[in-house]
Amino acid sequence: MLAMIVVISNLQIPLPAAIGGPSNDNVHYKTIAQLASTDTLQELDVNQQEYTIPLSDDSEYLFKTVQTETIISRNNRKETIKYIVRQGESLNSLATDFGITTMTLKYANSLSSNTLRVGQELRIPPVDGLFVKVKKNDTLSALANRYKVKTEDIVNYNNLDKDAPIFSGQELLIPGAIVPKAVEVEYNRSGNISVPNFSPTSYSSKFIWPTETAAHYLSQGYKRYHKAIDLPRTNGWGIYASAPGVVQTFTTRAGYGNLIVLNHGNGWSTYYGHLSQFKVKAGDYVQQGQLIGIMGSTGKSTGPHLHFEIRQNGAALNPLDYLPR
Repeated sequence: MLAMIVVISNLQIPLPAAIGGPSNDNVHYKTIAQLASTDTLQELDVNQQEYTIPLSDDSEYLFKTVQTETIISRNNRKETIKYIVRQGESLNSLATDFGITTMTLKYANSLSSNTLRVGQELRIPPVDGLFVKVKKNDTLSALANRYKVKTEDIVNYNNLDKDAPIFSGQELLIPGAIVPKAVEVEYNRSGNISVPNFSPTSYSSKFIWPTETAAHYLSQGYKRYHKAIDLPRTNGWGIYASAPGVVQTFTTRAGYGNLIVLNHGNGWSTYYGHLSQFKVKAGDYVQQGQLIGIMGSTGKSTGPHLHFEIRQNGAALNPLDYLPR
């Protein structure tokens, strides 16, 4: 089916610089899985306004029909592309269409939340991984060892000459890399963990939502007797670090059930209660957005949800004053 579409799509129409093509509010979207399930070309409503964009030397294409469907082919792509967010698209739908995780998309575009806006430009890496800046004295082999990947993969996905030097400040995609844990953690005299430049203020978006969905559902808000917010299972099961820091508490504690406390330095901490599983252990350094646990109903709980607190110097603050809106 895909091959047939390539044949009838030879009509090339010039596009603007953005890979998404011209804007059209009547466009609908198809994933590769949906495309594979169609029986006839008529089901795709293919028309002569369709155009194609070659994405690699292996004749892989991103298809866009101006009036009907978007069809994204992602096999064998090596380069990072730019993409313009369209009506109806979300972080989850784009991750699915391009075959990468939402976390890769968030790190690749420095997103502090799961919310996208129409017209927003994103860079889409070809595979899961991290963009890192080369530091002084870094080499390709050193980067490969640090992130436990193959040197040739770094070369191929960044279009490098394996014999040419890399330079300090150069940004490279490390395919397949996982957010590394800090090798060492510094403590100041007060016992707080030093996290550079972490000094949040209200509505500064220094914290992010600790759950998966773009829309956020609360089962209980911040009150005098409940100085936290409760996020039920409609927000997804994964629990993510709201800010970078070190796992200070990894335990079961009374009403909290299975609890993780992250110390972010300068007196700031976040609490994640009622977990069913831990994905980190005490002393681990975690990046913002890193998976740390799985939602559960342990401790004093009436059903699966996350009990989430933001504290400064031990005082529980209203999380809604610090989370993105």
